[in-house]
Amino acid sequence: MSPGARFKQRQVDRFRALIAAVKAQAADIAVTIVADDPADADDKPALKQVHFLERLDAETELNRVTRIFLDAGIACRVVFGFRKFMELALGGSLFPAAATIKVVVDRTEGGGHRDGFGPARRSTGALLCRQFGFHYAHSDAYSAAITRHKHHQAIILRSSGFPVPDTWSFDSHRGWTAGEPPAGFKIICKSTFEAWSIGVSEETVGEYDGRMRGAISDLAEEIGQPVCVQQYIEGREIYSLIFDDEAPSVVGLAEARSSAGPKSNGSYLAFDDHHRPGGIIYDHVAHLPSATALEIERAAIGTFVLLSMSVVGRIDFRVDKTGRPFIIDIADNPGTSRASSLVFILSAAGFSLEEIPVLLLGLSLARTGLIESVDQVPAH
Repeated sequence: MSPGARFKQRQVDRFRALIAAVKAQAADIAVTIVADDPADADDKPALKQVHFLERLDAETELNRVTRIFLDAGIACRVVFGFRKFMELALGGSLFPAAATIKVVVDRTEGGGHRDGFGPARRSTGALLCRQFGFHYAHSDAYSAAITRHKHHQAIILRSSGFPVPDTWSFDSHRGWTAGEPPAGFKIICKSTFEAWSIGVSEETVGEYDGRMRGAISDLAEEIGQPVCVQQYIEGREIYSLIFDDEAPSVVGLAEARSSAGPKSNGSYLAFDDHHRPGGIIYDHVAHLPSATALEIERAAIGTFVLLSMSVVGRIDFRVDKTGRPFIIDIADNPGTSRASSLVFILSAAGFSLEEIPVLLLGLSLARTGLIESVDQVPAH
């Protein structure tokens, strides 16, 4: 088995048992999907500029997931915006009265731009669900906040012995938070509060000098948030998918690359690759040294636990020419569209597009004991 093929048959069997358990209790379950209100994009021109609605796959993805839940016999609705969510929750009409298991699935973007929604916005859903007593299908509020602050998470991970690139932070109002990169040091710059490469371009990757200092300052003004400046690691980009089924485990790896090929100054994924249809290509991970695979597994699971993540997460690595992996990004709520790395990995294990949302729901409900036991299928 290659390092990228992580699933074991008993794990596949257990996950299929989770899917069956959800469907068996479907009549008791209701799901509310919270998505960003399209009116927010209409009112904020910069959100349109960064293809906000395209990023969400707009109505297509929401309709697809809603249909999957409804076809499984699970009551499901989409609510646009947390203002409407609170209005319905306070009025007692967010879920059907007959539902005994009330689940919120968060599909809000979180924002990485001046016209976005600022730091820790992913925490909103978790906090509100705790207040109203609904089951939030993702990590808790703390995890949502810390996994959306690249500089702080790098400090925590390094202090705990996990491999991260040298990292700095530049703020328009405060300047450099804790020093700046040495002259001539190759860096990559990105927004701090999200995991979608906003700010990454050929203009913001390169050696640190006077021109780059100006580009960082301009980027901070443009996106209206601190810029995370990382040591640039030349090498392979490998995503590690974690599922928390009684204990976190790596269920698969995917190698990511731009469909346009390497940039003029390195091989990396830029913002344009993310919003361009077919801009990112995923491959099965091949020719990965066993020591590197083991270090990725150790670091991915350790990060998941350290940052209080739950249910599902993705830890992104760059692997240099010596085989050493570095954690460059963390997704506490990875995308589930047909073009996502999560779907690529699960599809390779035999799970269909229609099964994946139900499986993720099952993992979340099983973690808190809200669906009947699937102990007849052993865990890891």
